[in-house]
Amino acid sequence: MGYPGLFVLIMLESTLVPIPSELVMPFAGYLAHTGEFSLPVILVINSVAALVGSGLCYWIGMAGGKPLLVKYGKFIGVRRKDIDRTEAYFSRHGKATILIGRFLPVVRHIISIPAGIARMPLPGFFLQTFIGATIWGSVLIFIGYELGNWATIAEKLKHVDLLIGVAILAVLLALGLRFVLRRRREQGAGENPSD
Repeated sequence: MGYPGLFVLIMLESTLVPIPSELVMPFAGYLAHTGEFSLPVILVINSVAALVGSGLCYWIGMAGGKPLLVKYGKFIGVRRKDIDRTEAYFSRHGKATILIGRFLPVVRHIISIPAGIARMPLPGFFLQTFIGATIWGSVLIFIGYELGNWATIAEKLKHVDLLIGVAILAVLLALGLRFVLRRRREQGAGENPSD
């Protein structure tokens, strides 16, 4: 698929499509090592494609996310004040969240949507996305370029990614459970104000 195929894969990896960067980028580095790709070109493609994919998800969150959550969020337990908290969080910590999120499995695929919902300022969003995606992708590309055996590298990185992903999922489940329990307590207190 050449450079256009690499661009599309990296762009999709920065959206909700679960394409593992641990397979794509070391292999691109390996192809640069063999001379099929140019190392500087794939480094640029990595950064630009990540910006395009993340920008697309940001736009989805901005255009449709907040109005849908305001209208239908109550059916899935999301209140207006939860949306306001998310916006306040991104106004205070958005840059660090976007940067760190680029290094975390699962999170890097979805982090742009809440940033769009919160309407995080675009210059900060794109700068942190560029920095995080460039570092993450470049490290994987250089690993494939230097070590050459991309399949073994990708398999090892996949296991690390899986462990981090499971840990993040466990934390998200715990936070979701806490959220549901707190909501039930608040509703119980609202129905019995004398208690």
